[in-house]
Amino acid sequence: MERARRIVTQTNAHCMDMLAEVQPYLVEVAYFFFFLSRHMTLPLFQEYVQSEFYKQSHLKASVIESFDVYSGNGSGLYNVAHRESTLAILSLQIAEGLPAVITVIILGAVSDKTSKRKILLWMPSLGGILHSLIYILILYTSWTMDGLFMASAIRGLSGSMTAFLAGSTFFAINTTQREKRSSRLAIQESLNGLAYAIANIMVGYWVKASGFHQPFWFTLICGCIAFLISFFLVKEVKVETNNASRYDTENCCIDTFRPMGKFFRCKDRKLLIMWLAILAFQSYAWVHLGQINTLVLYFTGSPYHWQSHKVGVFLSVAMGVASLGVLFTPPVLRNWFSDIHITFGGLFSKALGTLWLAVVQNEIVIYFAIFMLVLELIPFPMLRAVVANSIDTADQGSLFALMHCGEGITYFLAPFMFQSLYADSIDYFTGFVFVLSVILLIIPVGFVIAIKFLETGQPGEYERMEGETEMTPGEDLPLPSNEESKDISVIPVTSNQSEANQITANQNTANTGATDEEPVAV
Repeated sequence: MERARRIVTQTNAHCMDMLAEVQPYLVEVAYFFFFLSRHMTLPLFQEYVQSEFYKQSHLKASVIESFDVYSGNGSGLYNVAHRESTLAILSLQIAEGLPAVITVIILGAVSDKTSKRKILLWMPSLGGILHSLIYILILYTSWTMDGLFMASAIRGLSGSMTAFLAGSTFFAINTTQREKRSSRLAIQESLNGLAYAIANIMVGYWVKASGFHQPFWFTLICGCIAFLISFFLVKEVKVETNNASRYDTENCCIDTFRPMGKFFRCKDRKLLIMWLAILAFQSYAWVHLGQINTLVLYFTGSPYHWQSHKVGVFLSVAMGVASLGVLFTPPVLRNWFSDIHITFGGLFSKALGTLWLAVVQNEIVIYFAIFMLVLELIPFPMLRAVVANSIDTADQGSLFALMHCGEGITYFLAPFMFQSLYADSIDYFTGFVFVLSVILLIIPVGFVIAIKFLETGQPGEYERMEGETEMTPGEDLPLPSNEESKDISVIPVTSNQSEANQITANQNTANTGATDEEPVAV
């Protein structure tokens, strides 16, 4: 009996040691399942809404070929149903995106105030669970647009993916060494791209084979896994808080949100670099997200006329290759290049691949764009690392919340702008929107150049304060004159004020005696 108890104790201790080793990386496990659920629900609810509008117009609810839509007697009905479903999908995205922008700021400030950063992980996971659950209930009951809006609003009020991105970025940065931050963030970006690739492949074939019920159940299971890991298994990161920057008033709102005001006082070089990195991140995200969402329309239209599953395979393979690029490239390149130089490589890869998509009009040659876009995801983790290195750890929850709330706006505004430009230019040049994307990449490139310029002039250890002088080796400071030296006395720092006063009195007595014995000639 005693031996069995000893074996159980040793096994338990061994398991706890293994859990302690793996625990910092459980965030990435929750990250993968959360975004697998997220990337599946996006095309799922779009196809579901479109199919329901087709049913209301007594049209075929299944995905049809492009020549069936634009020819025949029912083409006008299809166009009307497609326009209504597009407006409904945009409304659902706004119903989720706008509350998420506000919620993520609140969650970020609360996480820094209470030092409970896990709320940035399990809260959006819970919102994703409720979102999938409402869709499942609607599938088993009846179609209702109000229920869909409620599902979108609940997921937005939970913080949506912007809050989860902020939380996962915080845990990745503060559970690894400073020089390995960009590599850890690159792993997360790779998992995001891998989840995107798998989700698009699964949705395209799963819906066609068995309808919407099973895929939505799968998203619910993935959301539950992400919630359970985030709430129970992820360990809080203990960081040193700067009490001097905190406020202790009786107003809870002031105490929570007023510390965020320091981010907007760009009085030093680090804060300026931080904002330049955030602007570069947002401007690049605007181009990247707008382009990805427009590719579906681009390949289903002239001159390609691809079927939906063929478009899904292309996007999945492209994102899978980009995931491998962002996973393996930063650890290798960091031996010779800085994060800013690697960011330039990602921007160049994006510009080259996008220009190839705009110019090439051949179905076979167009696939070479996948290899040109292999580094397109690299700017995201690199710029996150630059932002993290510019601010104290205790304030990073609020900082990443502010950073990703702008990304939340980008997620539904950028596709709307790019798709509108594509619709306006489709008659004379279908690739115009991609040429415009290359031109817009000048904006993040300019911000990255500014960051490089500021980092080049930044001191290695600290910046000299005003009035501080530096003594050149071998150079003696000028001695003060006699009149000046009489007023100077050196008082050692002591913890006892009475001792300090006694030392000062002794020095005055000694100075008086020296003056009486050796008078100074005037």
